[in-house]
Formats: sequence, C-alpha cells, structure tokens
Amino acid sequence: MWNRTPDKARRPRCKGVRPAATPAEAAQTAEAVFMSLADDDAVRAVVCGPDGAAAGIGDGVLVDASTVSPETSAQVARAVSGRFLAAPILGAPAAVVSGEAIYIIGGPHELYEHVRPAFEALADEGHRCYVGEDPKVAATLKLLSNHLLLSGIAILAETVAAAQAASAGLADDLISDYFGDLPPVAPALRNRLDDIVSGDHKGWFATRLAAKDLRLAEELACSHGVPLPLAEAVKRRYEQAAAEG
Repeated sequence: MWNRTPDKARRPRCKGVRPAATPAEAAQTAEAVFMSLADDDAVRAVVCGPDGAAAGIGDGVLVDASTVSPETSAQVARAVSGRFLAAPILGAPAAVVSGEAIYIIGGPHELYEHVRPAFEALADEGHRCYVGEDPKVAATLKLLSNHLLLSGIAILAETVAAAQAASAGLADDLISDYFGDLPPVAPALRNRLDDIVSGDHKGWFATRLAAKDLRLAEELACSHGVPLPLAEAVKRRYEQAAAEG
C-alpha cells in the first residue's frame, strides 16, 4: 500500500498490508491496483509521475475509484497501455465498508472479468454497474451524478435555512420529520437532512472537492456546447463555503 500521506501508509488497518515507498513499488507484481485520490492532478501525478504506478504495473490492471474528468481517465488508460478500469464510487466511506456503495465501472470487459473477484469482495452485483468498454463513460456518469447530488444538498440546505427562519418558528423536529418523509427529497439527501438541520457540518467530504466536482461537470457539458448555469451557481456556493472554512 502507498499513500500520499505517509502516516496513513505506516498505520494500515488491514492484516498483511505492507507499506510501499513509491506507487511503482506498490504496483509491482500486483494483479490489480486500486487507487482513490482527491483530484485530477493527484491521479496524474501518482500514475504518470516519477516512480508512478504506470512504471511498476506491468501486466496488472489499474482501477481508479477517483472522481476525475473523462480526459484524465483517458490519459491514465494510455499511460498503462489500456490496462485500466475507471470505477468511481457513489457513496460515503461508511457505505464502502458496509458494501452499500455503488461502483460505476468502465473499461475493457475482459479486464473487468479478470478483476471481478475483487469487485465481488467490495459489493454485490446490484451495487456494481458496468457501463461499457470506454472508461470515459464511467467518469462522465459519476460527474453528472455528483452534479445531481451536490445541487440537491445545496437546495436542501437553503430549504432548511428558510424553514428555520420562518416567522412561524418551525421546530427542528418538525422540519426533519416533514422533509424526511417528503417524496421530492431524494433518498440520497435524507441521510444528510438531520445534520443540516442540527448544524453539524463535520461531514466526510470537503466542500472544496464538491466545488471541484461541479467544475468538472460544468467543463464537461460546456465542451459539448451545453452550459450549466445552475451548476455554476452551486459551484460558487461551495467555493464560498470552502473559503469560509
């Protein structure tokens, strides 16, 4: 195992895991290399940089669970001679641990079949979505999914703020009960409702990463001549939130 934060690699949580000095060393002799990184720059550096995973992977398969642009997925695929699967994740870390996260998988089908046992250990068939031979498709679907989710969180936050400020003085319990059962509130938003109502915003996902995902979704659509004015507005809100800590 290799981590950009060395302390994390030195304190592995899994039995039999050995820290590696470089991504290339971690990739050597592996049938499959899984990585999950913060953004496009990190993915390119870890794969294509000096002592990157591409230098050590050989005949292995590189599986990227990061949320990045389709262009970055394509670049990484070229760097490892096509032995690449994009597999971005829909779900929080707790969902990964419980097997409830969804993996959007794109890339050569024979490679998916080769590493299927690893994916079966992560999630059952209902939580694995193979979307075809092109890894860019998986990256695209993840960005658009995050656009839906992150915009929904912003709208839910505005709705809760308006309810709490209403002249009727709506009680927090009423707000949680009402919007928690309301069909227009998507299931993926309901597990965030109580924290938004209570003001507990520690969370597990940095607002700067949310802004990054929205920016990538916006750039993707604009590259095809489709402006996303709502994504732009929501991105600015996340950027403001990040700037304010």
